[in-house]
Amino acid sequence: MGAKNWKLFYLKDLFSVEKGKRLTVANRIDGNIPFVTAGHGNSGISSFIGNEDLKIYENSITIDMFAEAFFRNYSFCCDDNIHVLTPKEDIDKYVSLFIVAVINSGNSNWDYGKQYRLKTFERHQIMLPVNGEENPDYEFMSNFMKEIEKQQISKYEDYLNNLKSSNLGGGSLSNLNYDKWKEFNLLDLFPNIQRGKRLIRNDFIDGDVPYISSSSLSNGVDSFIGNDSDVRTFNNCLTLANSGSVGSTFYHPYNFVASDHVTHLKNEEFNKYVYIFIATLTKRLSEKYNFNREINDKRLKRETIILPVDDEGKPDYDFMEQYMINIEIELLEKYLNYIKNN
Repeated sequence: MGAKNWKLFYLKDLFSVEKGKRLTVANRIDGNIPFVTAGHGNSGISSFIGNEDLKIYENSITIDMFAEAFFRNYSFCCDDNIHVLTPKEDIDKYVSLFIVAVINSGNSNWDYGKQYRLKTFERHQIMLPVNGEENPDYEFMSNFMKEIEKQQISKYEDYLNNLKSSNLGGGSLSNLNYDKWKEFNLLDLFPNIQRGKRLIRNDFIDGDVPYISSSSLSNGVDSFIGNDSDVRTFNNCLTLANSGSVGSTFYHPYNFVASDHVTHLKNEEFNKYVYIFIATLTKRLSEKYNFNREINDKRLKRETIILPVDDEGKPDYDFMEQYMINIEIELLEKYLNYIKNN
């Protein structure tokens, strides 16, 4: 799909803008309305609130203090670090998604020292495809994003059908009412346990290898680096955060560099489904550790988790695999149903 011409437009000519309202954590009332703050994790949703004195928005684009944009086709509230953009013309969600992608393609220059504010919005320009009258070609944008969505849905449907037809997704395992469970030491489950290696940010080299630290967001990916010496690289394993977001556990099927704040847990016999099953259990270590009580190597060697076992008392990896496959199928079906109906 091609457009003949592109042109710069001021966002203020396309959208009206409002700022959200400050609401401290102490003043938030539990509820079911998404509360949006600055940040990429969870699309910026920090909590769900029931405060009635905040304005509720919907079907809007938000831009936070770091110029991170999202389209939100649901009702939400937001704080004063969020700018809510309401279109001056009637546009569909696909046009909004197109514009969000354009905004995010140029948001790398913003951080705590240089924040996106209302004055920034006033002078913010984006490049958009135009029609014969030199106006934004909303029809092109909508059709372009619909085609992207169609391709993505097709990929998910193919993956889901292959998963079902491979006989991996058979049987019903809707709960964990399993008769036999047993305690196992982590060292018995993972012959390869090793921490990453310290790498200070000033020594980062730009690249495309994920750098895993002790964050609970984005699967622990802190940044992407190109360092290939004096680092520790792992793949196809779990990482367990020893500090920071202590206990956060993620499965990584790709090559990555680990910081000294995470430990990699590897068993050559495990597939991704077994890893993910176990990850849900090791995450519970966060209940006994915290920022002031980290998981050091000595403590890690004593840690145990409880796993379902077979008749011989060995970990029932077949059950774990089947359980997680069925969970994946269930979630994919829900996701596809949501995408097709929203």
